[in-house]
Amino acid sequence: MNELQKYKYVIICVGIIVVLLFVAYKQIQPKFNETMNTYNQVKTQTETDKSIANQLATAKEKEERKKKIRMLDDMTKKIYQQDDGFVDTDTTFAFLMDDAIEILKKNHIKTHSIQTTINPEDDVFVKGNPAKFVACRLNMKMISDYTNFKKFLEDLYKYPYLVNINSIEIYPYQKNKKILLINFVITMYAARSDEQAENMAKTIGENASAGGGEGEGEQKQEENKEENKEENKEENLPTMNTDAY
Repeated sequence: MNELQKYKYVIICVGIIVVLLFVAYKQIQPKFNETMNTYNQVKTQTETDKSIANQLATAKEKEERKKKIRMLDDMTKKIYQQDDGFVDTDTTFAFLMDDAIEILKKNHIKTHSIQTTINPEDDVFVKGNPAKFVACRLNMKMISDYTNFKKFLEDLYKYPYLVNINSIEIYPYQKNKKILLINFVITMYAARSDEQAENMAKTIGENASAGGGEGEGEQKQEENKEENKEENKEENLPTMNTDAY
């Protein structure tokens, strides 16, 4: 009895502590469970957001690729071909040269001369498939100012058919640096129909078997004025106007 009395207060304290812990547990457990549920929800939402972000990034990347492809498609120029697919050198390039001249006139650019070369030997299209493609190189001596020449290049870029810019040489006029003396070389192209290309290939083959023959590499001179590059820089420089042709 004395032993029991001796530990009475200890037992009571332990009992009180156990009761308090039990009560605390009952009060903390719902909040703990709520906290864990919130944590799991946040974790799930974070993973969902990450997945959505990855999907958006993938979709954006695909859209960027599509834009680049569309841009490349827009930048790709087709080679001029007549409706019937028949290429007559003089007629075909007269049409293309008229387009070039109209772009020059539109931008108030004056020309001294235009020299044409049909099927230049160094052209990649002509060397690659002479039966299919015909090329006309225009070597132009021009006079312009910076603004009009810039507009001319922009219009040439917008031209729907393939035009290769071979070289540009620009010299400021000594008496007026706003005026430019320009040597501008471009190549314009036309494509034969498959039937005409096949016939041309046979002709080329026959000429090669016969030891060669006359090609289409002749040069045609179209001089608006008999002036060379050095004369362009003399005092008798013509004034710019729209009546270049």
